[in-house]
Amino acid sequence: MLAAAAAGVGVAHGTYSASSSDASGYISEARLIASAHLADDEPLAREVAWPNATWAFAPLGYRPGGEAGELVPTYPAGLPLAMAPVRLLGGELAAYLVVPILGAVAVFATYGAGARLHSRRAGLAAALLLATSPIVLFQVVQPMSDVAVTAWWTLALLFALSPLPNGPLAAGATTGLAVLTRPNLLPFAAVVAFAVLNLPRGHHERRLRPDRLIAFVAGLVPAAGAQFLMQWRLYGSPLTSGYGTASELYTPGNIGPNAVAYAKRMLAGETAALLLALAAVAVLAATRGRRVDAPPLKQPLVLATIAVAIVVGSYLPYGVFAEWSYLRFLLPAFPLLFVLIGALCTNALSRLPLPLRAAVFLGALAAAASMNVDRARQEQAFNMRRYESRYSLAGRYLASALPADTVVVTGQESGSARYYATLPILRWDQLDVDFDLALAALRAIGRHPVLLVEDWELPQLARKYPRSPYAQLDWRPRAEFGEETRVFLYDPDDRGSARTWPADRVH
Repeated sequence: MLAAAAAGVGVAHGTYSASSSDASGYISEARLIASAHLADDEPLAREVAWPNATWAFAPLGYRPGGEAGELVPTYPAGLPLAMAPVRLLGGELAAYLVVPILGAVAVFATYGAGARLHSRRAGLAAALLLATSPIVLFQVVQPMSDVAVTAWWTLALLFALSPLPNGPLAAGATTGLAVLTRPNLLPFAAVVAFAVLNLPRGHHERRLRPDRLIAFVAGLVPAAGAQFLMQWRLYGSPLTSGYGTASELYTPGNIGPNAVAYAKRMLAGETAALLLALAAVAVLAATRGRRVDAPPLKQPLVLATIAVAIVVGSYLPYGVFAEWSYLRFLLPAFPLLFVLIGALCTNALSRLPLPLRAAVFLGALAAAASMNVDRARQEQAFNMRRYESRYSLAGRYLASALPADTVVVTGQESGSARYYATLPILRWDQLDVDFDLALAALRAIGRHPVLLVEDWELPQLARKYPRSPYAQLDWRPRAEFGEETRVFLYDPDDRGSARTWPADRVH
């Protein structure tokens, strides 16, 4: 029921929009893979004489490939690979259902892992904390990889804990899917490997199983090899990702600010889970001398500690971001962390009088779920469709209203504009030439430029090109989109004209 509820939130409140950089990048890459291609091409980048022209014609979510005009995805192929067959079978809309389905998988696998590591009660508590986690609810409505990679890692852990003969092979294969989805978390495979080895020894299985490690590695190698080959083909080196090299991405100076930022995000976003953990520890400390028959905490404690250390260690030196939503980077560690909290709560309950246990357990879970859902509501998790709709509204309008010779000059809307309208885009924020010169060059090769700019970008465009009359956007737009954030479509040919009719207002 909890897994179905998590998927239901994603389906009912999903954005269904190829928005911004991440969502448009994953959705467009899925379309690319479904058409049997790994890279896209923009011929206009070879027709102009600008420096770094391919960068200027690359939408958000893409970067230049090895040749002029080649556009390669920035994001790893794991999630698009999962979306591509679903898209081929069910169309564009079906691709947006992949993340909600994987959200259900993550919740169900968390329950199974908790049951294997400790008890069914611990698994239930962990599944509820994950299904109602504010950051999970915020991400399950968006076509992004955070929920997906969490699902793959948790499912791999469940396979690793399974007594079935092919469990290690399945764990390796699922770990491979996680690596394809988020390659920088390859060290997390150590957590799954420990579970495969039964290290530390669990109460279900008392002996170490080194014989299972070979099957785990055999399952992992194909996907890991495919990831290295794709990076070699697309970015010129098996060790370079679409985001760049490790030296470009990680800086020791980020560790301090990120440590403070992630601690604040955890306190604000996972208050309910942390309060449950504190209450459980308090009960255990207060009743320390009492003998009870409860499963040991060693296995979930060790695995959760390693998982948190690997994930946090992977992102502390990474870029510093201000938004609360970047707590999503830590999501892969949440299932094991919540299993540990569920195990603590279960052991604490065993210290209480028997008639109180069920009422306290259900009451605590209900309170935690209520706090989580209310926090998700405050963070606008259930309003993301309305907020992100401006991307699809603008993109579909461009597809219906603009002729084939149009070039859309844009910034934030570049990924969605190219995806929906299938027209060339020109990133004004990536131009290395004068703005008016670029517009004139497009006209000289028979192209008609239009400008698609979000309201907060207007002053930035004017500051970047202060001498350009076109960059001031001081004439009436052709169309407007969005509510909280407004998007405007301008035609440079309208500047100085006597056009008086109102702009199209698309809600």
